[in-house]
Formats: sequence, C-alpha cells, structure tokens
Amino acid sequence: MSRRQSTASLNSWLPALLVAGAVVVFGLAVLFVAGGSGGSDSPPPAAGRQDDTPVAGGPAVFDLSRVKGGMLPGFVATADEKAQMAYQYAMDNRETVMWMPCYCGCGGHSGHKSAYNCFVKDGAAGAAVEFDNHGSGCTMCVDIVLDTKRLSEEGWSLSDIRSYIDEKYGATGGEATDTPLPPA
Repeated sequence: MSRRQSTASLNSWLPALLVAGAVVVFGLAVLFVAGGSGGSDSPPPAAGRQDDTPVAGGPAVFDLSRVKGGMLPGFVATADEKAQMAYQYAMDNRETVMWMPCYCGCGGHSGHKSAYNCFVKDGAAGAAVEFDNHGSGCTMCVDIVLDTKRLSEEGWSLSDIRSYIDEKYGATGGEATDTPLPPA
C-alpha cells in the first residue's frame, strides 16, 4: 500500500474515530455529572451530604406528616436505597436504635450518643422528626442500623443485638459513641 493510499484510508476512518471519541467523552461527562464513579462502589464522604434543601414527595415509604417541615431534606431524598432504609428504620424504631452505638467516630466529631443520632436529631418526644445528614454519607452508620433492623426482625433481644453490634463493629477499632446498655 502506498503512502498516499494509507493516508486516504486513514482519512476515510477519521470522521468515524472522531465521532466515537466524542461519544465516549460525552458518556464519561454524563456519568460524572450524574454522580457516577466509573463503576466504583466507593461510599460517599463520611461527613454526609450537606444539601438539606427540602424535596417534596420523596420516597413513598416516609410518613411526611412525621417529618419536620413535611418534606424530606435533599440528603435523605437523594441518598441510596440502603441509606433511605436506615433513615426509615431509625425514624420508626427509636426505642431500638437508640441503644446501639456507632463506631465511626461521630460521637467525637458530631456529638452523637448512639447510632440513632446518625440519622435523627434528638428532639422532644412526639415532636416532628428532624434528620441528621451524617447517616446519608457514612456506610458504617447505615450498616449498623440495617444490622439492627435485620436482627430485630429475626427476633433477637436488644441485649443480644447490642452484643452483636459491639463485637462486629468494635473490632474495626473505631471510637464508639457513649451509648448506655439497653435495659435487661
């Protein structure tokens, strides 16, 4: 093949290569803007999302009449499904989750007293629930609450669930919240 034929052949493919490259770049840009990570399953930052802009509607499972302001904060409405399940469970099961410590260090940096506070701020009994943004970005907090949910649904006692949480998450070396033991 002569040099002229080689250049002509390359020139015939050049538009297709440019279009293919543009499609790849566009796809990567869409993934980046949409919050994708190119296939990574890494969790969001431990500090959680800071966006507390209220979102009308939100997931149908939340009883918005119980939520402060009647709307979900953006960090709950846009959290992944596991985090939303943890927020829902904490909101509905304070009497269980309040006895479970968190081991992510949030007692020190956020003043949390239990895993409950990773999702729901302390408030007056019967008051509308105000969510804490920490749980929306902390995989450990979510896992502790979802383990609590699973074990509770399996019929475990509060004391046994607490022992399980202490054993499993205490082994991570993280600092536990100052959570009292559940009543016997």
